[in-house]
Amino acid sequence: MNDHHRVHQNEYGQMVGSSVQLKPIHFLADSLSGTHATLQVLSTDTLTEACLKQLWQVLKDESDGRCWTYLPYSAFKSAAALETLLQHNFSMPHAIHYLIQIQHRIVGWVGLLNLRPTDGVIEIGNIYFSHQMKQSVASTEVIYLLLNSCFEQGFRRVEWKCDDLNTPSKRAALRFGFQYEGTFRQDRIYKARNRNTAWFSMLDSEWPRVKAAYLAWLTIDNFDPAGQQKIKLAEFMQQYVLDETR
Repeated sequence: MNDHHRVHQNEYGQMVGSSVQLKPIHFLADSLSGTHATLQVLSTDTLTEACLKQLWQVLKDESDGRCWTYLPYSAFKSAAALETLLQHNFSMPHAIHYLIQIQHRIVGWVGLLNLRPTDGVIEIGNIYFSHQMKQSVASTEVIYLLLNSCFEQGFRRVEWKCDDLNTPSKRAALRFGFQYEGTFRQDRIYKARNRNTAWFSMLDSEWPRVKAAYLAWLTIDNFDPAGQQKIKLAEFMQQYVLDETR
């Protein structure tokens, strides 16, 4: 039985959740490095002129405007507008953002949002994977690096939330090993329109099996000389995660 299903009876005969002894989480935001991607913490030190120039060029070359539809901001009109939002951490409190670097170039960003250390909860969100990294090995490794860092630091739950109409994001959440929990109706308003929010999560008890699937997928032997995967991540999830829970 998973920990979140464990209950016991209190002195009044009521059923309550299992006791939790959560060690204090002092989240350490540091650079994360993998084989294909590096995550640099967004700060005044990392937001250099060269970094901004690289990122602005990526945004200017973004031919598919659909990438901005479900983000809380629209396409940037100028490099100055981009710099302002980055300098203000996207105006998101309780959040840490990372700049994504591939082959020594900044090609996107991703955030750890709504940090709740006392509850052991954190969210991966505000994701911009540019056209240079969509459906790439690097994009999957970015999610792995974040998940691994969160669980290693003691978080019990990592969340993934998106507009319920954002089918690619919902599909990605399931591919990355998150479990769908439900949809919050009329959850918020953004860009002057309603958003029903689909909620996904991953628990610390699930991470060891999910991690094994990621590591099996990321191994060099799983890719041919052209960089094409031999076995899909979903198949490894089936092997390491779904088969173990049946």
